[in-house]
Amino acid sequence: MDPNQIVSVFGVEMWLGVLAIALIVIDLVTGRGRLTGPADMVRLVAMGGLALLLVYSFSMSPETAPTGWGTLDAFALFFKRFFIGTALLTLLLSAPYEARLPAGRGEFPALVVFTTMGMCMLASVSDFVSLFVGLELVTVTLFLLAAYRPGLPRSIEAGIKFVIIGAIAAAFLVYGTAFVYGATGSLGFDGVRAALAATADDMPAGLTFGLLLILVGLGFKIGAVPFHVWIPDVYQGSPTPVTAFLSVGSKAAGVVLLMRLVFSVLGPVAAQWMTLLAGLAALTLLMGNLGAIPQTDLKRFLGYSGIAHAGFLLLAMAAHSEASAGAILFYMVTYLFANVAAFLVIIVVSRTPDNAHMDRVNGLADRSPFLALVLTVSMLSLAGVPPFAGFVAKFLVLRSAVQQPELIPVVVLSLVMIVASLYYYLCILKRMYFRDAVDTGVLEIPGSTRALLLVCVFASIALGIYFNPLVKAAEAGAASLFG
Repeated sequence: MDPNQIVSVFGVEMWLGVLAIALIVIDLVTGRGRLTGPADMVRLVAMGGLALLLVYSFSMSPETAPTGWGTLDAFALFFKRFFIGTALLTLLLSAPYEARLPAGRGEFPALVVFTTMGMCMLASVSDFVSLFVGLELVTVTLFLLAAYRPGLPRSIEAGIKFVIIGAIAAAFLVYGTAFVYGATGSLGFDGVRAALAATADDMPAGLTFGLLLILVGLGFKIGAVPFHVWIPDVYQGSPTPVTAFLSVGSKAAGVVLLMRLVFSVLGPVAAQWMTLLAGLAALTLLMGNLGAIPQTDLKRFLGYSGIAHAGFLLLAMAAHSEASAGAILFYMVTYLFANVAAFLVIIVVSRTPDNAHMDRVNGLADRSPFLALVLTVSMLSLAGVPPFAGFVAKFLVLRSAVQQPELIPVVVLSLVMIVASLYYYLCILKRMYFRDAVDTGVLEIPGSTRALLLVCVFASIALGIYFNPLVKAAEAGAASLFG
């Protein structure tokens, strides 16, 4: 790949790197982010840079790099925009939380931008080497963000657990990549796909084992059962904005790589992997939905909820069609707005940075009808209740899955789990509208926070009613995986 091709494919990532370095310099020059003014300036510069890059990404045309390190197809462009938008929303929702930090507020936006750079790189990878490099850039920065509150034991514990699980996942990926290279002589996705096509009827055991190890490594990233064990503890211990970033951005990074692996690399042998993916989807749906019921911490609750949503994504991957791939892209966008709204409400109602007990939302309808409305829309969208966007997302997944007779049992299970999810989501609404508040203090909602909540509510409703444009954009992005 010549330099022009590198800039074409990874131009967004280069600018993100420049922005992150600029944020570090600004923080150093203006006082290490310990004062309100400089810290706010670093965050504002970060948000401004991300907004400009998001606009710039819409001027880029999809193209496939014939050789080299990556590709800039419609799928990659869709997720680059998704990751930049996720980072922008994360910095917006972190404003009320950052106000509680005594120091280190200036470094937070820089770490978010570095993580976004790695995520955008993952959207364009075309070989297992760049996959590992991009994934480690994302993982290492998330380690730092998870343990960002050194004064809180839970945050340190979350960071340590995340490091250990991340190391295990990385080991699976590297070991699996070694087996794949030994069996095919190639580290590129195209080369592995060609080798699979040539040996579809009699796959070498080493190649099968290597792909299984890679699937395990990526399963850790999206929280698929039985690789989900880190999610509840890390979500609970991490700072709330970081938990929001983990629940959407980190999960989406794993989804991007799994989609490349399942839809592109495993295309010639997709039928042979359907049963495995369907089994993982069923286990993930069961664990996520049943595990969410007894939770008393809002962040752990949303962690198990995220595991359940990963089950729907795996079901769509098992269906292995352009329609199911497009459904995943649509699903991720709707999940983004619903989750950001939920975590922002948690930040506002928490008295302290580490207090996210469910009692915090008791009587919320009396204390703040606006926040109660936002959380109601968020919960109903996550539950898949019409006319909210979550209903359309789950409908698209199930519609694509029923086209495969082998997946009908999992579809039936998913319908049962949707009913189960209604119970625990409605329990949150019960707390807000029918229980007495444990804290009668006034809830202050800054203007920027209110605006972001309104955007999330509007998106969750609008995408449930006027969904065709996003569905078409998602289908166009997914189609490039099958080219």
